[in-house]
Formats: sequence, C-alpha cells, structure tokens
Amino acid sequence: MFIEIINQDGRYNSSYRGMVNIQYVHQIQIIKGRHRSYELHINLSNSPSIELLRTKEECEQFYNQLQEVLKTYQQLSVTDTLIFPPRLSSETSLDGNDVE
Repeated sequence: MFIEIINQDGRYNSSYRGMVNIQYVHQIQIIKGRHRSYELHINLSNSPSIELLRTKEECEQFYNQLQEVLKTYQQLSVTDTLIFPPRLSSETSLDGNDVE
C-alpha cells in the first residue's frame, strides 16, 4: 500500500512530495531541531529517510496520523506486522523467564 506525503509549505525551505510504500516504514521519530523547530523522521528500510521540518505540534499531529494509517494497514494485511513505536527489549520478553 502506498501513501502520498506532501510537504509543500516553504516556511522551512524543505518541500517534499512523494509516494511511500508503507510496507518499508521502519521507524518514525520526532527530533528537536534548531531554532525551536522539530524534525519528523520517517526511516525506510529500502531508501534514505524522509525528514520533515515543522513545529512540535505539527510533527506530533502528522506522527499520529501516520500511526493511524499504519494501524489500518496492519489490520488489512495478514502477512506484514508493523509496530510503532518500537517495543523496548524488556517488553518483548513475555514468557516470564526473566522474573525471579
């Protein structure tokens, strides 16, 4: 499944428009940038990451929207599993062997 990402606002001189196969979305993260701006990084497993510069609120809103799309895709797909945000290593061990 492909989604189109459009960032045509020139406020931060970082325009982007492209199709992304959400099957290859590896990680999404928000990083604090310079001058009170924030960067939303969409890391892809098959190509360089997409970096979108915005305010903190705009990055958080887009992050949440993208998570909803990925959640819907996960429900439709029976072969692919996408987990966002990534689980911590302590959360992946659910068999109880680490508990004394």
